[in-house]
Amino acid sequence: MKKIISKVFLLIILFNAIIASNLYAFENEPEIVSPYYGVYDMDTMELLYGENQNEKISIASITKLMTAIIVVENVKDLNEKVIVDMDTINKYIEEDYAVAGIEDGQEMTYMDLLATMLIPSGADSAVFLGSIVFDDMDTFIQKMNEKAKELNMHNTSFANVIGIDDDNNYSSINDVARLLNCALKNDVIKELITTDEYTTTDGKLTVESTIKNTSRRKNVEVKHILGGKTGTTGDAGICLASYAEDEGKTILCVTAGADMYSVRPYNIIDSEAIYDYIFDLYSYKNVVNKGDILTEINTKYLKEDSVKFLADKDISKYLDKVNKEDLRIIYNGEEIITPFTKVGEKIGKVDVYYKNEKLDTIDIVLDHKISFSLVKWLKANYLIVVGVVLLILLLILIINRVKKRKS
Repeated sequence: MKKIISKVFLLIILFNAIIASNLYAFENEPEIVSPYYGVYDMDTMELLYGENQNEKISIASITKLMTAIIVVENVKDLNEKVIVDMDTINKYIEEDYAVAGIEDGQEMTYMDLLATMLIPSGADSAVFLGSIVFDDMDTFIQKMNEKAKELNMHNTSFANVIGIDDDNNYSSINDVARLLNCALKNDVIKELITTDEYTTTDGKLTVESTIKNTSRRKNVEVKHILGGKTGTTGDAGICLASYAEDEGKTILCVTAGADMYSVRPYNIIDSEAIYDYIFDLYSYKNVVNKGDILTEINTKYLKEDSVKFLADKDISKYLDKVNKEDLRIIYNGEEIITPFTKVGEKIGKVDVYYKNEKLDTIDIVLDHKISFSLVKWLKANYLIVVGVVLLILLLILIINRVKKRKS
C-alpha cells in the first residue's frame, strides 16, 4: 500500500510541475494588440512566433520597401540629380497622404528621393520615383510584382507604389518578412531604414524617421528596434516591418492590423513586446557538444573493432529549446578503416542538420595509428591460409619424391 501511495504522490508532483511550467510560459507570452504578426530568424526565415501570418492583408506604406528595391536595382547612379515635377506627383496622391514635403522644381538625387520616401514615408517621393525610373508607372508596378514572384511572395500583389488601400494591393506577414529580408540585404536601403534623420543634398529639406518621431511623441521606449518601415491606412491599420539583433542573430518582426485611431502606437509597442519575449526565450543552444560521437566506422584487420569520431567543437543554433529528434548527422565517406588508412588522412565528412538547416560540415580524419591484427587477418582468411599451407606441403612432398627418384 505504501508503494502505491508513494507512486501516486510522485505522479501528482510531476503533474504539478508540468502545469506550472506551462503556466509560466503562458504568463510570459506578450499581450499583442495587432491581430497579425510574425517574428523570424533572418538567416533561415524560420517562423519563431506568430499569429495569422498567412492571411492576405493590406500593408500600407510597407509597400514602399518594394518601391525602394525596384529603384536601387534599376538606377545605376543614385547620386544622379533629377528635377521634381509636382504635376506628375499630384496625379497620384491626395491631400491626406503623408508626404515628405519635396517641392516643384527642386533638384534632388535619387538617394534624396529614396531617403524622403523611406524615412518619413513620403508618398510624394514614392510617386515621383515610380514615375521617372521607367518613364511609366505601370511598368514600375509590373516590376514590383515580378520581384514579388522572384522572392516567393505568393500571397502578394502590388497595384501602387505607395501602399494605398486597394483590392489588388495586398500581402501577408510571411511575405512582408521576405520583403524586409531582401531590403536589409541591400546596403543602401538598410542604411536608410536605420537612419533617424536625413537632410537632402541641397540642404532644403530635413526629414525624421517615423519610428523615432512616433516613439518620441507617444512616449514609447524603443529598446530593440534598429530600423524598419511603418505603415498606416484604414484597411491596414498601423503596421511595422522591423528588425533587431540578439547575440549577433538578426531577427525580423512584422506586425499589422492594430487600430490606426488608437492613442497608442501598437505597431511599435507590439514589436518591442515580441522582441522582449523572443530574446528571453531564445538563445544559442548546443545541438552538438564537443566530445559527442559524430560517427563510428568499423575497421578491417585492425586491433580496434571500430573507431569513434568525436566533435571537436560545440555546434549551436538559435532556439527556444533543443529537440534531439530534429538533429540529423549524415556521414559520407569510407565505410571501413583498413591497415592502409594513414594517420591524418581524410576519410569522409559529416553534415550536421537541425530540422532542414545545415549547421556545419566536419571532416572526418583518422587522428591515431591503429595496430595491425594478425589474428584477425588469419581468422578472416583461414581458408586461404590453409590452402597455402597445403600447397606448400604438397610442393615439399613433390620435391622430396623427385629427389628420391634421382638418388
